[in-house]
Amino acid sequence: MKRVLTSIFLAIGAAFFFCVGGFLTFAENCEEVCGEVLRLHIPANSDSEADQAIKLKLRDFVLGEFSGELSECKSLAEAEEKAEELLPEIERKSTEFLERNGFSYGAKAELVTMDFTTREYDTLILPAGRYRAIRITLGSGEGHNWWCVIFPQLCLPAASKIENTEEVLANFGKPQGITIKFALFEWLQSLFR
Repeated sequence: MKRVLTSIFLAIGAAFFFCVGGFLTFAENCEEVCGEVLRLHIPANSDSEADQAIKLKLRDFVLGEFSGELSECKSLAEAEEKAEELLPEIERKSTEFLERNGFSYGAKAELVTMDFTTREYDTLILPAGRYRAIRITLGSGEGHNWWCVIFPQLCLPAASKIENTEEVLANFGKPQGITIKFALFEWLQSLFR
């Protein structure tokens, strides 16, 4: 009986260390993804139908105006530098776009580091974590938001014009069973914040 109990405890201990080791490797990989991505985040003024509709129109406008310049970047550092350079123009053009469409509350553009939860994006899942983002806040910014990955360029409709979309997606592939690990990762992250 003693041998059986010893074997069970050894098996449980080995499984525990295997899981912890796998989780630490997984957490490290999540941090790497966070460090390779620049997101676009657009919180709407409110959840009214009009504010949500203009948020989506502004999204299309911003992607049409600026995603080409950011897609030429070769690294996150270069994309952040370009984004910083473009912020005044993004803010000005966004505010002008809102005014042309009858909205007087304006827009504020900034480069931020912010928490995102795990998000499924077309054929990939981005892990929860702190990401760099171009945030364009419309008015009070109290409405639901829209987000995408602007570097590497995965925002739609812009991504449909990129020849290497498959290659970009392959770099941020969607391993099987990853959703459960992300939920566990988010929970563990929340304990240490």
